[in-house]
Amino acid sequence: MIFQNIWSGIKNIFSTEVELQEPFSFPRIEKSNDVIKDLKIDEEAKKDGERNLPKPERKTLSAAEEKIRGHYYSLMQNSKKFGTEYSNNIKQNIDDSGIMSVVAKIDNYKKESTNWFNEKKKESKNFKYFDNEKIKDATNRYHEFRKKHSLTRRANFPPSRIYFYAFVTGLFIVECLVNGLFLKNVTRSGLMGGMGIAVIISFFNVWIGFFYGKFIFPLNNHINDNTKFFGKFSILLISIWFLCVNFFCAHYRDLIVENNEMHFIEVVQFIINSPFELKAFVSVALLVVGIVFGIAAVYHGYKSDDPYPGYGAVQRFKDSTMEKYANTHFEYIKECTEKKDHLIREIRILYKEIRLKYKTINQMLDIFTTLGEKYDIQIKKINSECKQAIMHYRNQNERSRSDAAPKYFEKPFIFEDTGKLNINISEQEKMMVGLKNRIKNIEKDQTDVVKHIESKYNDALLKVKDLVDFHEEILEK
Repeated sequence: MIFQNIWSGIKNIFSTEVELQEPFSFPRIEKSNDVIKDLKIDEEAKKDGERNLPKPERKTLSAAEEKIRGHYYSLMQNSKKFGTEYSNNIKQNIDDSGIMSVVAKIDNYKKESTNWFNEKKKESKNFKYFDNEKIKDATNRYHEFRKKHSLTRRANFPPSRIYFYAFVTGLFIVECLVNGLFLKNVTRSGLMGGMGIAVIISFFNVWIGFFYGKFIFPLNNHINDNTKFFGKFSILLISIWFLCVNFFCAHYRDLIVENNEMHFIEVVQFIINSPFELKAFVSVALLVVGIVFGIAAVYHGYKSDDPYPGYGAVQRFKDSTMEKYANTHFEYIKECTEKKDHLIREIRILYKEIRLKYKTINQMLDIFTTLGEKYDIQIKKINSECKQAIMHYRNQNERSRSDAAPKYFEKPFIFEDTGKLNINISEQEKMMVGLKNRIKNIEKDQTDVVKHIESKYNDALLKVKDLVDFHEEILEK
């Protein structure tokens, strides 16, 4: 049916922000000239006129006039049917919108959230705090460390350090392969011999760099001036270390090419005497690659833990101890927090839904304000066209008659039964009037409900307040 596609689209409007468009128009009214031609009125009028029909004494419409009237009456009834079905569909969609069920959910939201948190609080009656000496020891060490080092933030370290160890291992393997390929042609053992030397050089380059970045470089951030000075001085030491290791690797390749019988001490002596005398481009590349890999290892070692030395270890020890011995408390806090977040998220969705439904229903009600007027215009047009067609028949009939035309020909034609379009939307309008003030204050009401949920959440955590205050940063992980 014509309305099925129309109203499936209108129903979908309740889940979008699309503006409602007018989807309906009354059946098209053909021009009277076209109707006259289609119904062969001229032929009928001439035939009836030649036979002096209708009779002069006749007071009702002739068969030809009834045919014209029937055509337009059918159009009038279809217009009424279409208009009525259209208005009923709109009313049905308003009733099916479910806006009042959303209102009921919102009205009951405070009560439901209160009941949930009150029931949850019953679980916390037997909670015991910090009875375990291990928990006390871990938390005391944590706070003493923060106080001693003037730290007010939570330790900043990655959830898992596997990535950093995996990355450095990858660097180590890649450098071993690169060094092995560069050195395979300068050792008597080929690739295997080159790989053996490469492993030793890569270890001193990559892994020493990683552990330096993890344990020594963070000393630059230490609160103690002497420790901080050592951290800064260590930058010079690691730089010298990288230069020594990688210059040795590069010179070793250069010198072994010329004499693969050369001993370690001879390579060292040559480096001391001529550190920058590298002959082969491959040796220079080996030097650059080694330094780059060493710096990358330092960076990932530094990033694998908190930048303040020792802080990450203290934080992890405290967190793991709490998770081990206070699982019940954390599970309680986690459930309460997840429920609070869910309730707030859902109430915001409900308020958005009611706002959208209210807007869409208002647009539908606006259609009713013009539907009656459009119907009246449609009926007047039908009357006018029907009158023209009938008057055309009478004029043509009189031209062909030999006696007088019936008296009723002199009266203009009027449809006695035009049929009113009954549209009753009083209940829907009353509902929308009742919701108008609520929509006006929707932001305030939503804020009030959210505050209520947060209040009940905080109340439910009173039993574990010490735990929350003491370890609130854990919950933010």
